[in-house]
Amino acid sequence: MTGKIPTKERRRHPRHQVNDVKGTLRFSSGAKIINMSLTGMAVETDTQVRVGRSYSLTLKHGNDFVLTLSGSVVWCHLRGIRKTDGGETKSVYHAGFRFEDILTDKAQELTRFLEATAIIALDTRISGRFKLKLTEPVDLDTEYAFVVKTISASGLLLETETAPPEGTTFDMEVHLHGVVLQTRGRIVHSREVTDPKTGRVTQIGVEFVESAEAERHAIEDFIAQQLH
Repeated sequence: MTGKIPTKERRRHPRHQVNDVKGTLRFSSGAKIINMSLTGMAVETDTQVRVGRSYSLTLKHGNDFVLTLSGSVVWCHLRGIRKTDGGETKSVYHAGFRFEDILTDKAQELTRFLEATAIIALDTRISGRFKLKLTEPVDLDTEYAFVVKTISASGLLLETETAPPEGTTFDMEVHLHGVVLQTRGRIVHSREVTDPKTGRVTQIGVEFVESAEAERHAIEDFIAQQLH
């Protein structure tokens, strides 16, 4: 989503330009499993996933069975629009994932998961693609690297390859020249820009949310060092 950068008057704290400050955005979303096999699965989600990108996939069944796999997106299509209970409009996507670690011990765990959840006859061999009797969503997690352009006590201006919608919240890790800051952020605006080295990237304004006192002090100390 493209938005206007807020004016200086709207900022709670002054921003400071920085060099060589990098970090990682961690995005998590839920999806409904449409069908699954030993090699991959199809899901329905309101988040567009990027073809070719790897995700961590967490499958749950009941209170005891949790299986985490790696999978890459092989296709993703917009299927329609739906309205939430609150009247909000959301896009609906169908996407296909190919599992990346099925030649390890994960294959046996995946077989047990299918045996416990697949809708098949008891004497049918586990092969092919099946619908599952699951109520739990699958968790889709992925990471994007970013470069910080400016920083303040309340947020960051960063550049990255993804363009999440305004209002998206996420976990993030920022490397402040020897200090690793782990906090949560919310996207307040974004726009596409041209980087002379990497081409087109997304410039995102991020507001810190749920920051602990120690995290705020780390940011303030870093800014103070940059001003000397």
